[in-house]
Amino acid sequence: MRLGYLYSRYPVLSQTFCDAEMLALERLGFELEIGSVYPPLTSLRHEHIACLRAPIHYAPPQEILKISEKTAKTNGNWPRDLVERHERKFGPGVKAEQRARNALYFADHFKRLGVDHVHVHFANRAAHTAMFLKEISGIPFSVTAHGQDFMKDLGNDDLLREICAAAEFVAAETDYSRDLLRQRCPNSATKIYRVYNGMDLTRFPARHYEMSEDTVPRIISIGRLVAFKGFEYLIDACAELARRGLNFTCEIIGDGPLRGDLEARIRKLNLSDRVHLLGSLSQGAVLERLWAADIFALPSVTDTQGASDVFPTVIIEAMAAARPVVSTHLAGIPESVVHGETGLLVPPGDTMALAEALARLIQDPKLRLHYGRAGRERIEQHFQIEHTVAPLIELLQKHQAVTRKATHWGAATADPARPAIRSHI
Repeated sequence: MRLGYLYSRYPVLSQTFCDAEMLALERLGFELEIGSVYPPLTSLRHEHIACLRAPIHYAPPQEILKISEKTAKTNGNWPRDLVERHERKFGPGVKAEQRARNALYFADHFKRLGVDHVHVHFANRAAHTAMFLKEISGIPFSVTAHGQDFMKDLGNDDLLREICAAAEFVAAETDYSRDLLRQRCPNSATKIYRVYNGMDLTRFPARHYEMSEDTVPRIISIGRLVAFKGFEYLIDACAELARRGLNFTCEIIGDGPLRGDLEARIRKLNLSDRVHLLGSLSQGAVLERLWAADIFALPSVTDTQGASDVFPTVIIEAMAAARPVVSTHLAGIPESVVHGETGLLVPPGDTMALAEALARLIQDPKLRLHYGRAGRERIEQHFQIEHTVAPLIELLQKHQAVTRKATHWGAATADPARPAIRSHI
């Protein structure tokens, strides 16, 4: 199968799960074509991106695409009815004309390359574009929905229902997000499946982790510096740990709009010698820091706009690195971290509970080792990319077979002497 991937923006440093999935598919023989509406915002790249065989093709600026729009309106390829209906129903905020221009460009691009099916990560702008692409080209599409994308970013449940109805299938990254999607899109519930993100464990070779009671315990956290990551609670918990006289250091990897506020909080709490904001790092540098750490912490919360983590990839990475995890009882996080087996979970926004969990691990090296090993075993058993990508492949092949059968039947009905169109395998 020649499979297209369509992104709003690619690559993005925080979306290593997309990289792992596409690399796994290529290893299994899939031919990929990657399209992105926008280029990345930073020149920093994770090293494993270089392993992708498929090139990344970017759409031209909107000024150029508007020229193609005029041509499409002249030759009848413009999805006029769909654009007008979406503008009327959903308003200017959904940018229906812009979605149609992008879809027109990638419809031509993917058809020239013989793409049979387009898959999209995130049920928001890219999925909306894929729906227009299907209208223009007839190329079917599917979506992997995550959480914040359909809960907040898309901003319209009616549009979400249209996207799910038009998709061949929808993969949700957790049981939690699958159930939410089914509630919001009841008419599409039977084609919404749970497909976990997975880890490529070749990037996390098993290491012998030495337990040491002599070194200063190192806490690490990774994520964008935004409210729902809960870093302010981690900093406050570190202040409580210092007040108790515990020895530790804490590194936070990532960047974002709250960096200035977090730096000020660290200074105010006199933690500058203990807590360090490292900014964005390459995946190789992140992994080195992770291997050097003793505890991984991610105190996720729900922000004032309702956004939250659902299934943070960094938690899976920490478990793959055999690090004990401290996080929160939120969304799909308990589907990865088993409280009391691979780490500790506390209520979101509870600084004292967070400090208590961290203190317990700081003071107990044997427990850190036990949780870390159990976490690694859980990833090996349930979250290796070779395991997690299998349901996605099954869904793709199932719907390709249905499409092929329908195409064959339609061709035979229209002209019995005409052979059926062959898919690219």
